[in-house]
Amino acid sequence: MLKHGKYVYVELNNKGKYLKVRVLKSRDENSPERYILTGFVSKKRPIKAQVIKLENLPTEIRDKITKTFL
Repeated sequence: MLKHGKYVYVELNNKGKYLKVRVLKSRDENSPERYILTGFVSKKRPIKAQVIKLENLPTEIRDKITKTFL
């Protein structure tokens, strides 16, 4: 269940997998503290959720995702 834009899904390198990420809106947009990785990986594309590409995230978060989930 999505709660008012608190979560977004990150597309993992066009493999058909999506990582659920919590977004803290009170933080700066380019700050790595804004994104909290939940660890939930889905194979289905979320219908109502916002999907962003891995390249659009800050480098610290991008590196953390590639080390952990790819």
